[in-house]
Amino acid sequence: MITIMNSKNSQKGFTILVAVVTAGILLIIAMSIGGIALKEQMLSIANKDSQIAFYAADSGVECAMYWDQSANGGGKFVWANGADGGNNLEPISCNGRDISYSLDTGSNQENYSYTFLVPGIPVGIVSNNQTTCAVVKILKNIGDINLGQDQTRMYTTIQSYGYNTCAASLSRLERGITTNY
Repeated sequence: MITIMNSKNSQKGFTILVAVVTAGILLIIAMSIGGIALKEQMLSIANKDSQIAFYAADSGVECAMYWDQSANGGGKFVWANGADGGNNLEPISCNGRDISYSLDTGSNQENYSYTFLVPGIPVGIVSNNQTTCAVVKILKNIGDINLGQDQTRMYTTIQSYGYNTCAASLSRLERGITTNY
């Protein structure tokens, strides 16, 4: 009978050990699943912000192309904006806002560069304290014979950089689009 009692006492410690090991394994599994879920949520937010920045860049390209090519736009971005040498840069309107643009310094008779900012672009559902924007650069130049281009024709490149937020922050994303015609 003495040997049976010793056997029962050693079984009690073994049960506690199995319970602690099982609880530890379950805790590790739960923490791993939680970590994966957190990483997936961060990737989802980054993807959403990337799309917002891309759509802001696309809005900037569309605005520039409209004012450069449409009859209503009157070809705003031409040889230094017409015969006045680029001194009379009337504002354009994008997203219901008047936007001023500038003829970049350093332009010469064969190359012109205009830059403007499109603030407050509504793209999907954006939080109340966040606005998107785009910085657009329009480059005009005469064809380059080295590239096999017609030297009597004007070529246009539009570079638009969209941002998921206009405010400088660590979570600010930039996406760019370049269009040539």
